[in-house]
Amino acid sequence: MASRSFRIFATKEDLSVIFSEFQKSIKVHYFKCGRSNKLTEVLDITKEEFFGVNIHGKHLGNQWLVCPEHVIPQKRKNDMLQDENIFFIDQMLNSVSVIVALGGIYHGEAIFPTEISTIWYENSESKMLYSELKKICRRHSQCTVEGYMIGKNAFCGKRQYRFCTINIDSPEDYELRIE
Repeated sequence: MASRSFRIFATKEDLSVIFSEFQKSIKVHYFKCGRSNKLTEVLDITKEEFFGVNIHGKHLGNQWLVCPEHVIPQKRKNDMLQDENIFFIDQMLNSVSVIVALGGIYHGEAIFPTEISTIWYENSESKMLYSELKKICRRHSQCTVEGYMIGKNAFCGKRQYRFCTINIDSPEDYELRIE
């Protein structure tokens, strides 16, 4: 398994431009990752309630499995759970996918990165999804700092926001400095 990932600090406006362009380029659908008893499918991620908003003050949390429109994700069962209706949605069984861990603004004071990754980079369709998102993110980035792409609106807020890489309670030493 070959994996790839990249991160972009982006505001809701930056992310809206990126994902609108991505959704016009490739027909996809999104599935909420994690433990559930129902499959949550979304066709336009930009319409989600917490799109571009970080509600927990942590890097990870709002994760979505992105698949081409012809792919229905496999549900992973956990033998340790008593309830047979509970399953997990993640990349383990879904070789034609990427994961989008949406970041965004936290309480108007900090910005967290969006991470796009795949553990199935050797799969041609997964590679295509990943590469297209990366190309679009690059096109809509102002610059790259220490490996993080910086969206154009996020860059304009460089004096307004803390650029948090881990969580809101982390020491300032762990924040990305943008000059």
